[in-house]
Amino acid sequence: MEGKKLLNSALGLMLLVMMMVLSSMGSITAIACLSNGNGCKDCIVEQIRYGCPSCVPLIRCMARCLWGGAARSSCISRCDGGKPTLSDCKKCMSRCKCSCVA
Repeated sequence: MEGKKLLNSALGLMLLVMMMVLSSMGSITAIACLSNGNGCKDCIVEQIRYGCPSCVPLIRCMARCLWGGAARSSCISRCDGGKPTLSDCKKCMSRCKCSCVA
């Protein structure tokens, strides 16, 4: 049970970070969420698990950095640079055309 809570909180954190990164790069153009936001969450979770699993370490790095209070530009400099790049992950994750904020 504790492992599932940890997984859910990690996925939630990744979802938040990806939404922040994608929105800052201007790739979120359509609103496709259900009223409770599950459509967006499900899409992003599926992409992370099956479409873009190699992006998980980069997303995790960005999440830790941003939640640590660092500026976005510092986090991009710190976390980007390997394979895949932040740009690669953005392209992969942009298949979820939604905004859970709206």
